[in-house]
Amino acid sequence: IDLEDFCAKASAGRKSNGELSPPIRAAICALIGTGRSVQAVAKLFGTSRHAVMNAVERWNTAQTFESAPKPGRPEALTDAEKEHIIQNQHLTQRTLMEQVGGKVSKTTIKRVLRKHRKDSMRMQR
Repeated sequence: IDLEDFCAKASAGRKSNGELSPPIRAAICALIGTGRSVQAVAKLFGTSRHAVMNAVERWNTAQTFESAPKPGRPEALTDAEKEHIIQNQHLTQRTLMEQVGGKVSKTTIKRVLRKHRKDSMRMQR
């Protein structure tokens, strides 16, 4: 197995400055464990030395490759509910509120639609 090819394919879908997935963190720790340098591993995965050191530190302190819980309030709507609102934007806000379980306000419905319009306009450019 070609190590460089494996590392490139493993991290192919990752956004720039995006979070490392648990399998990539595991691979990073395995390579560091074999004696590779932090800089060499960072170059293989196309990430920063700091990200590699964080992955190793996460394993050393928490013995896990999973992400830590994110701070802040959880979102009120799931991705599926947001998609439902976007697909049915021709309906009234009240109807949409009822369809997603009545757990959000009209303002939340407006915010989802506004963000969708803004994202659509960016894609058209």
